[in-house]
Amino acid sequence: MTLLLSCGRLLSACLFLLVSIESFAQKPVIEQYRVRVITKTGQRLRGILDDVTESHLTVMYSYVGTERVPLENVRKVVLRRANKKTVQITGAIVGGLLVGFIANQSLENSPARSPILHGLTVVFAAAGGATGGLILSSAIGNLTSRIIRPLDPANPDLSLRRQLEPFSIRYQQDLLNRLPKSR
Repeated sequence: MTLLLSCGRLLSACLFLLVSIESFAQKPVIEQYRVRVITKTGQRLRGILDDVTESHLTVMYSYVGTERVPLENVRKVVLRRANKKTVQITGAIVGGLLVGFIANQSLENSPARSPILHGLTVVFAAAGGATGGLILSSAIGNLTSRIIRPLDPANPDLSLRRQLEPFSIRYQQDLLNRLPKSR
């Protein structure tokens, strides 16, 4: 019984190590952000934040084209990640490991009738925890957004550009092009 528990702990540690190494070994990717731009005239635009220049904000529509909005006309911009896959995977992994660990610890206090039942209980608990973590991280990801408004009344265009620029596709591509190429 203790051999099975130590094997389970070893397997959990190996899984955690594998997941953490895999996440650090990823190639840098460009994050796309969905934006909702509200202008001072009340016009609303939705799309992907493509570029921010000194005078314009470029919103890319899915496979249709782009639209440039002057920064001086922007009242606020609401940003959300376009791809929530990494957040959902992380939530599923954390939920599965946490609930699996709790199930394993509770089975140490009141052991199962056989090692097979012990293993099945931990596996099903981890699967339920992974599902719960996936659902919870997905719900939290849908609720999180960032609202950006001009902070400096003396120079609102510069303020908006500095806040929005790190989220644009063009800025992220420029940053990645500066990185040294790995073999």
